[in-house]
Amino acid sequence: MTLEMRELKGDDLFTLLPIIGKLDIKDDFVKIFEENAESGKVVPMDHKKKEPTKAELAKQEAEAEKRGMEAMAGLLQKTLLNIGKIKTDINSLFADLTGKKVKDIQALGLKEYTALLIAFFKKEELKDFFSSIASLL
Repeated sequence: MTLEMRELKGDDLFTLLPIIGKLDIKDDFVKIFEENAESGKVVPMDHKKKEPTKAELAKQEAEAEKRGMEAMAGLLQKTLLNIGKIKTDINSLFADLTGKKVKDIQALGLKEYTALLIAFFKKEELKDFFSSIASLL
């Protein structure tokens, strides 16, 4: 059984933040962003203009996206390693995103549950969220 998830909304942030908090990944995020902070700074190539070129802005955007994806990969790894701590929260989130009941999510086979978890981390909105955070740092 393949479950479809709805698009993430702004209100989902209030469900995601406690899950992220339980994973205790703040230090991991800080490390990722510290390592990539320098690459996020754009200095115009000719050093005369104050505004970066379109190419430099495109490069900055691509690097911010990469930092966001690295953060997301770290979050996925932490989630998989600590799934027991957030099981109830994840099941509730998945039930909300799929329009199913929590008991239906709990009853999924291993293959279906894993597919749902992976599909969640591949959601464009989640990538955008982490890219946005990365671009601010």
